[in-house]
Amino acid sequence: MVAVDVLEDLQKFLSKKMTTYSGQDVSGDDIHCFTGYLPRVQTAAIKEKLCPAVVVGYSGVMDRTDESIVSVVISVVTRDPDMLYGAYGLFHLLEYIRCSLLEANPVCDKYDVKNGTMETSVPDDQPYPQWWGRIDFEVHIPQPVRTNPFLLGGPEHGRK
Repeated sequence: MVAVDVLEDLQKFLSKKMTTYSGQDVSGDDIHCFTGYLPRVQTAAIKEKLCPAVVVGYSGVMDRTDESIVSVVISVVTRDPDMLYGAYGLFHLLEYIRCSLLEANPVCDKYDVKNGTMETSVPDDQPYPQWWGRIDFEVHIPQPVRTNPFLLGGPEHGRK
C-alpha cells in the first residue's frame, strides 16, 4: 500500500458519498471527484463546468519506524455568484465530507483517520464567484518493507 492507493480509495469513497449528497448540490450540478489535482483546462467555460469539485490529494508522506503517515488534503471548490451567501454551499459540502469521513472511520475499512488530526479551513481570499476550502488530516499506513527478489521471481530465482 502506498500513498496513491490511499488517495484513489478515498476518491472512490467520496464519489459514492457525493451521489448520495442528494445527487446534486444546491445549484443542481453534479459534484465531480478527482484524485491529485483538478484537470487542467484551456477555457474559463470548461473550468466552470468542473464546479462543484472535490479533489483528494496529499501534501506529503512521513516515514516513521513502524508506519508511514500520509498527510491527505481534500480540496473543495464550489461556484455561486451570491455575494452574501455564496459560500454557504461550500461550508455545507465541507461539513458533509468531514462527517462522512469520521462516521466511516476506518474509511474504506482500512484507513484510520487519526483522532485530532482533521482540520477544515477556508481562506479569506476567495476567487469569486468560486469558493474553496480544504480538509487536512492524517492517515497511517504500514511502513514499506523490502521484499526478497527471490520471492518475486527476481534474478536469484532458479539458481542452485
